[in-house]
Amino acid sequence: MTAHPPNYDGVIRGIHWLTLGLIVAVYGTAWSAHSGLVGEWYLPVMQLHRSLGLSVQALTVFRLVWRVFTRAPPLPEDLHPLQKLAARGNELLIYALLLAQPVLGLLHTNARGQRVELFLLYSIPPVIGVDKPLARQLHDWHALAANALLILIGLHAAAALFHHFIRRDDVLNAMLPARLRDLGRAVFALRRRTAQS
Repeated sequence: MTAHPPNYDGVIRGIHWLTLGLIVAVYGTAWSAHSGLVGEWYLPVMQLHRSLGLSVQALTVFRLVWRVFTRAPPLPEDLHPLQKLAARGNELLIYALLLAQPVLGLLHTNARGQRVELFLLYSIPPVIGVDKPLARQLHDWHALAANALLILIGLHAAAALFHHFIRRDDVLNAMLPARLRDLGRAVFALRRRTAQS
């Protein structure tokens, strides 16, 4: 049986941080459009928002397929079973929402009588017909899922920082490039020497 590696492979690390960047852009475009900040550019910005959301979904599918053929670092052995369960549950919920959110957005757009223009280059054929009451319902589900995703990502980030700065284990380091892992360990070593002196 293949042993667990100490770190995630380069592909998973790259996808992880690229996904985070895309999610920031997805929320940023939605906020700027709905706040009125972009003015007459509302429709192009919303099409960019939808395109970025579908890009996140495609990247998530690729990530899940890639993980089938790779092994991930294990959680620390001394971590409480409930914490391990919470970590895996949070991860699964994040994946589920990253896959579901773009579908809800696409259906909402179609139910309003519009099409998704993928990066303004390709018009995706409508999946469903115009249905204004359904569009309102889909909008509410999309907004609810967006808020839930933000909460889950916040919990994920807080847990990673807890592991890094409180437990001082390698959970966060496993997702960082080698140079940043070495920097983090050096800072911890400096703090330990300072505390002992």
